[in-house]
Order: sequence, then C-alpha cells, then structure tokens
Amino acid sequence: MFETVSVIGGDLRQLTLARLLKDEGYHIFLYGFDKDIQLDNLELEPDKDFVLSSDIVVLPVPVSFDGFTINSPYAETPMTIEEFLDGINPSAMVFGGQLQPAFTRALEENGVAYRDYLKREELSIKNAVPTVLAV
Repeated sequence: MFETVSVIGGDLRQLTLARLLKDEGYHIFLYGFDKDIQLDNLELEPDKDFVLSSDIVVLPVPVSFDGFTINSPYAETPMTIEEFLDGINPSAMVFGGQLQPAFTRALEENGVAYRDYLKREELSIKNAVPTVLAV
C-alpha cells in the first residue's frame, strides 16, 4: 500500500494535488515551494532524502524545461535531475508530465516505474484548455 507521496516542484496544480492527497490521509513530502507561495496547511520538507524515499513521487508539467533541473518556479534552489536520479527510491512510482527520453531511460536503467500522465488523452486535453485561455 502506498502511504507516502512526494510532490516535487511545479505550480499551483501540484499544490492542489498535494492538498487533496493530504486530505485523503497520505503523508505528503512537499519540495520546491520555498519562495513566494502560500502553502496553507502544507509543510515543506527540506531533506531531499525523505522526499526521494517516498512510495509515490509526483513531478510537474513539464518535468524540466532545461533538461538539468526539475521545473520548480517557486524553489529557491530547484532539485537537479541528477540529484533526483541518484536519490530516488528504486521501488517508487514516479509520475510526471512530458517526460524526456533521457530521463525515462535513466529511470528504466535504475528499475524505477514511471508514468507520463500527459499521455492520458483526457488529462492532456484538460491541461491544454487553460493553457490556450491564458495566452
């Protein structure tokens, strides 16, 4: 049974997900939201080891803009992809949007299960609508 969920980086969608999961009783490790953001009843976890030891890890959309750091606009210091890959719990399930091929290869080489949630048509469409309206 999955009990711990880490939400690393991202935007307000990730914070909403973290709140919903906390309300469902999951233990949430929140990382990458340490500047200019109201967390309400959520708490940051500054220890990367705890964050990367979770049963489930949720990454943002896209996971990375530069291929080097995890997309974390509210982080003082974003986690690097290398730090993530070096520390991730090998039995974790990783979810992210627009996973880059090099990232998925590295996860596969380490035996880490993953899913690109933007490959689900209904989510991809629902994500596209607010993006188009914001332009």
